[in-house]
Amino acid sequence: MAGAMKATPQEQARLLELQQIDTHILQAEHRKKNLPELAEITRLDNEISELTAQSNQLNVDGSDIKRELAKAEEDVNQVRIRKQKDESRLASGTGSAKDLENLQHEVATLERRIGELEEVELEVMVRLEEVTKAATELAERTSELAGAKSALESSANEKLGVIKAELEKFAGDRKDLSSTIDGELLKLYEKIRSDRDGIGAAEIVRRRCTGCQLDLTAADVAKYAAMPTDEVIRCEECRRILIRTADSGL
Repeated sequence: MAGAMKATPQEQARLLELQQIDTHILQAEHRKKNLPELAEITRLDNEISELTAQSNQLNVDGSDIKRELAKAEEDVNQVRIRKQKDESRLASGTGSAKDLENLQHEVATLERRIGELEEVELEVMVRLEEVTKAATELAERTSELAGAKSALESSANEKLGVIKAELEKFAGDRKDLSSTIDGELLKLYEKIRSDRDGIGAAEIVRRRCTGCQLDLTAADVAKYAAMPTDEVIRCEECRRILIRTADSGL
């Protein structure tokens, strides 16, 4: 389809160069956003956060168990003190036979009570040991993940630095090239590019639009071949600016 806009073949060729630069920029931006390291860093961040939450809960549990253990130890200690006093009284032999008999009975009862309390104390100690061990294992695992994350960040930063340098060069090349293209043609190109996934101009290669990857109809081939070389043409399917070259087959 003929259009009213005109541009020299050289200027149209520069527009195609500009599209190539813009494609390189899009590819670099895509690589920047989709570095494998970034996805893995995000996964590690999530795992570290989960482990940290588990560790925090273990710390709370550990604190509760330590208080429970302190109480169990105090309970045992109090009964032992009471038993020692009774044993001392019993050893002194003071008091009636009935009193001494009662003391013996009480000492035996306290001995059994100490055994029961020591079992409780032992059970609490076992739970504390289990929580402490689990907390240690979590800390070790978290440290491993943090080390892996740090290595990935170093790798990602190195790659991002390379991409940044590429983008800076492309930006400079784009600025220089844009200044040599007619303002109206450039404006049309930018509008199409924003509406067509970053591709505003496409080369015709062997009678195919490289923008939408569709073959030209015989009628379009005849029409484009008959148009002046300074005529700006558009693809009938995708509406991108079409650039004719020696490989177009027109």
